[in-house]
Amino acid sequence: MKAIAPGKLILSGEHAVVYGQPALAMAINRFTHATIVPRHEKDIAFNLRGLRYHARLTHQALSHLRDRLSTQYKAFLQGQCSIRDVLKQPFELPQFALAQLLKHLKIDAHPGLQISIDSDIPIGSGMGSSAATIISILKALTQYFKLTLSTEKILQIALETEQLQHGHCSGLDLNVALQGGCLHFQAGNTTSRPLPAVPMTLVDSGTPQSNTGECVTCVAPHFKHSQIGDDFAAVTHSLDEALQQNNLRDVQLAIRENHRLLVMLGVVPERVQQLVAGIEACGGAAKVCGAGSVTGDAAGAILVVAPDELQPRLSELYQRFAFSASPLIPQAEGALVV
Repeated sequence: MKAIAPGKLILSGEHAVVYGQPALAMAINRFTHATIVPRHEKDIAFNLRGLRYHARLTHQALSHLRDRLSTQYKAFLQGQCSIRDVLKQPFELPQFALAQLLKHLKIDAHPGLQISIDSDIPIGSGMGSSAATIISILKALTQYFKLTLSTEKILQIALETEQLQHGHCSGLDLNVALQGGCLHFQAGNTTSRPLPAVPMTLVDSGTPQSNTGECVTCVAPHFKHSQIGDDFAAVTHSLDEALQQNNLRDVQLAIRENHRLLVMLGVVPERVQQLVAGIEACGGAAKVCGAGSVTGDAAGAILVVAPDELQPRLSELYQRFAFSASPLIPQAEGALVV
């Protein structure tokens, strides 16, 4: 049994979405693949090729892992530890997802499984790798066990899992991975939008030193003590209208303003700010598309919106910064069993 789920990019509203403000995001043509096959043994074998992780867990060990991570997350919510202290290793994420599914369905024992995960979504880049991993494995498991689960139930289990990685989650990444396409999202409610038709490029600035949970914690005071959440909402509304009208100029204006708000939050490293300034000087617009980073020089995925005639000049700019770039292709479909 195999399922795939796409990665995503947030077009507008990152961080603000955690506080109930609107956001726009779209699925992209990068995927996580989860494959499940039966085993004669009664344990569960994990083969996570991208992480170079291979291990077998008994049902009891899986239950212990679920209880340990749940307890540690409660300690995080009570301010007794940082979010980095909750999930020690990335391979614990799919293990917890499986354990939570079994708990919700009250399945105490079942024949052995082998779970393999492959992905071309960079980890920690702002492209939704953890959400795609969680959704793909839940989609594959529900089909393997011949279960009928509602979208709401899948999202509930997925959110319980992803919060171990990010601390406080809006559910945006999970909804995009599950549904695909372009979504307007606010407070758990999604509305489909047409896939953007303006020219977009994806620039990879490297893996951030700060994880999403740390960034969310650092920016929280801004949303509690200023009107920046309303500013993000206004930008998201402007971008939403501009994209639906296919108005490249207004799309660029909104992207530039979104970038300035992210700089105010302190999640855009200086080196990335220099790149964006260069892109704007050429006539383009760019912004970080994930949580960004509060330390180091890298910020993961950067969205660039610029006319095709600017691409030669921009390519030279990317090379000077030693950043890789590729065309950005939206993905209409969400998670699928294949």
